[in-house]
Amino acid sequence: MDISEIVMSKIKEARNISFKQPILAFNMGVEAYNTAKKNRLKLEEGYALFAMALACRSMTKISECFNYALDALKIFKTYNNPIDLAEALNLIGVVHFYNAMYELALENFLKALHLLEDTDEYLIITRVFNNIGEVYKEVGNFEESLIAYRKALTLCEKYNYINNIAVILENMGEIYFINKDYAYSFKCYKKSYDILIKHNDITALSDVENSLGKVYFIQKKYDKARECFNSALAKLEEIENKFFTIDVLINLGNLDMIEHEESFLAYIHKAIKYAQQINARKKLCQLYKILTEFYERKEDFKESLVFYKKYHLVEQEIETTVISHKLEIIKIELSKLFSEEEVQKITKLNKQLEKDIGNKNALLDVMKKANKNLNEEAISDELTNVPNRRGVNSYLNKVWKEREIAPPGSALLMIDIDYFKRYNDCYGHLEGDSCLKKIADCLNSVFGERQGILGRFGGEEFVCFIKDTGYKGALELSELLRSSVEKIGLSYIWNTNCYPVTISIGGVYGCISDFNSSNDMYLIADEELYKAKNGGRNKVFLRNPNVR
Repeated sequence: MDISEIVMSKIKEARNISFKQPILAFNMGVEAYNTAKKNRLKLEEGYALFAMALACRSMTKISECFNYALDALKIFKTYNNPIDLAEALNLIGVVHFYNAMYELALENFLKALHLLEDTDEYLIITRVFNNIGEVYKEVGNFEESLIAYRKALTLCEKYNYINNIAVILENMGEIYFINKDYAYSFKCYKKSYDILIKHNDITALSDVENSLGKVYFIQKKYDKARECFNSALAKLEEIENKFFTIDVLINLGNLDMIEHEESFLAYIHKAIKYAQQINARKKLCQLYKILTEFYERKEDFKESLVFYKKYHLVEQEIETTVISHKLEIIKIELSKLFSEEEVQKITKLNKQLEKDIGNKNALLDVMKKANKNLNEEAISDELTNVPNRRGVNSYLNKVWKEREIAPPGSALLMIDIDYFKRYNDCYGHLEGDSCLKKIADCLNSVFGERQGILGRFGGEEFVCFIKDTGYKGALELSELLRSSVEKIGLSYIWNTNCYPVTISIGGVYGCISDFNSSNDMYLIADEELYKAKNGGRNKVFLRNPNVR
């Protein structure tokens, strides 16, 4: 085997694994490129560059993909092989598509088709037609999109490209779904599903199951919809594909939105967590919009505003990123087409665009700061400046998510001001608010720098969660909180007698792993608070469920 055959063998292997093992494929491409360059194998250099571009596409390194594809195209033009040129143009078109440069994408796809007219490379032709369909779908021209998909499907069926048939059928199903032709949409999805289930392509199969579930949902066949969504979710979580899981979680949330509000919110917040982890900003934008509209329908306008701000912030980030990526693509393309001197002249024309990006980023910084302040306001009690119920619950949710690494002992205390209504009746609500502020300051001061959180639960009730403590320590803190409030010296007149303002505390102590959720601790603490009230008030009752 001569050196050219060795290089081409490595390039072929790199292309075959570019989707499943892109890092390895890229490294193999670099090795092949260096060998080809060393041995002055110019065409092989082009093939190696193209393999590197494919690997970069799989790694979503789009600028690098574009750079290598253009270099490959330049070499292929020297040899004028239509197939090589078409493949390079197709990949360049894909990069333009990713960057929402649809006219350029379509131009490159059509050039690739023209080059392939007199060849028998039908597999490449089907991919180009499919890409053309994607462009038309993205710009809302569904009629042209279906025409392109049908041309691809006809060739795939003629030459038995099974996996491509499944992909194209799913794409067509989506167009019919958008056009509300649910019967034909279901037919396309079902055909795609029947193909994929035989070939064990888990990601593609779960995506189609999710699409089938959407059709069932529209048809009000909710049990079948849930069955599809759950099946897709199980597959995707097994392979840890968070990107596609987000869509399934949204659909499961939609199923539960009306009758099971807590379940709906759990699905949506889980989807938000995944979107944040993988930086899927378009999906994050969609999720924030869902919650904005949800809370608006509930007339919880403060919460709706929180998520609208987040939605708008991410939307601005996406817009800025798109502009930046377009500028990067333009710069790369110019550097391949013009001399350095000409590039410098043209670069001047881009300065205004760069300035616009700078202004966008400055606006984003302002919005981020405003959003941070809004978030702080959303979890802080306006009157007492301690965390509110939402803030406490948010903290406890995090504790339960990390329960496997939580410290051994924790306590939750429910704190209630004794006879607070009498204080209000005696002095009025303004003085009542002042009383709440003073007690909150006292409780917060006593709690100090301990691990945990102290906040207002609502009305005259406060809650305190203490991490990493023993039973004795939790009991001592409870008594200190109680006695400190008594020592403030607040009092009121009732039936001609003067009474001090005091608090009653009910609590529960134990390991986080002993409780299914924070609600279990709340229920027990509330029972103990009831005992403290019935036992004469100004008392502490702290239960340890493990001690009988």
